[in-house]
Amino acid sequence: MTERDLADAIQILPNRLYWAALHAAPRANPKVHYFSIDQEFIYEPFFADFGPLNLGMVWRYCKALEAKLGDSSLADKRIVHYCSHDPKKRANAATMIGAFQVIVLGKTADEAYKPFQSVYPPFLPYRDATCGICTYSLTVLDCLKGLEKAIECGWFDWKHFDVESYEFFEKVENGDMNWIIPDKFLAFAGPSPTSTDADGFPAFTPEDYVPIFRDAGIGLVVRLNKKQYDRRRFVDHGLKHVDLYFLDGSCPDREIISKFLYIVENEPSAVAVHCKAGLGRTGTLIGLYAMKHFRWPARAWIGWNRICRPGSILGPQQQFLCDMQQDMWQAGEALRGPPAAPKVADIEKKMGDLSVRDRTQAERVEDVGQGERLVGAKRYGQSPTAAGAAISVNGAPMIALPRMAVNGSGAADPPTPLSPSAKPGQRGEDAQRPVMGTIRRTLNGIFGH
Repeated sequence: MTERDLADAIQILPNRLYWAALHAAPRANPKVHYFSIDQEFIYEPFFADFGPLNLGMVWRYCKALEAKLGDSSLADKRIVHYCSHDPKKRANAATMIGAFQVIVLGKTADEAYKPFQSVYPPFLPYRDATCGICTYSLTVLDCLKGLEKAIECGWFDWKHFDVESYEFFEKVENGDMNWIIPDKFLAFAGPSPTSTDADGFPAFTPEDYVPIFRDAGIGLVVRLNKKQYDRRRFVDHGLKHVDLYFLDGSCPDREIISKFLYIVENEPSAVAVHCKAGLGRTGTLIGLYAMKHFRWPARAWIGWNRICRPGSILGPQQQFLCDMQQDMWQAGEALRGPPAAPKVADIEKKMGDLSVRDRTQAERVEDVGQGERLVGAKRYGQSPTAAGAAISVNGAPMIALPRMAVNGSGAADPPTPLSPSAKPGQRGEDAQRPVMGTIRRTLNGIFGH
């Protein structure tokens, strides 16, 4: 990277932190410290999707960059996060340094994105995890606004975030579950009726989830897909269970929305929601709740949901949430207004009062097999990157974070190579089904609450 290249780089912090897209890895420069995440933080696609990177990677990136800025050996150097000109890498790299500004520096999403407003070529928009044609574009700014709103709501405090527990529970072999609204809504993949699935892989049964849910204060399970297990396998262990089925890949109608909101608004405990994969229908209904109760913008919600749980919100569900935004905001304002007398608890009355537009034909159609495809893609396609991801500096990988000190000993470049022992185990065929009685991790406190 020449001085001319640096002049063309985007300045994040004056004379200190920069972002640049380069056609080749930069040469060593005593005045500049380069690092890249292109080959270290790898998104695990379902189909043609490529990001945003998940919350564990966002946290690890923030931790590493904060360490670099505070490293005395780098105090006299300009720090440059560089990426390739691959459109997908560019978008993910920009989202990460924008996330750092929002999370660590306390900037608003608009302030963090301002240096990139005139970037050319524009960043490739994120797409959903369906295998069809992309009909909705999610932007880098949408993702940053999602992080900003989550911090504003008190959901995400990076100083108290338990990244190792987050990365543990998001893995298929450990239950495939994520808090979306901490301590209120957990999204998870549909339980298997047997301890092995149809392809012979180890699978979580309702009995495997019960002790984890009870420990986390979850008192209700909501199923949105076709029945594949007997609900009594939750109920007999003291967990309430509700069925609100609607077609895979479709959008909920007014009756489903009204029933869901009525049930969860009257449930004092946390709620675990699943469809087949725990991505589309699950994220859509939780999103409607967030828009109503926390005035979330729909686009920011999709960004946050995908950072928490990659692949969430699919196909027509994306535009559906945008179209429902004003209705949910108005419903929330009515809920927070002066109490009406007397309070009507009749669900039929609530259904009639809720303003929900009629669904389009595309929103009514089932995407047959979508859930199975997503579950299969996640089972077979995930790679061991999230838990052991590393930062590379001047082209060389570093020991996985946060167990490393980024040049913390005062040593100069080059960095320490990645240790093979730091790599997590393969998912899929190499994954071992956990013995539930031996699991010591808990869903409690992942977000520091």
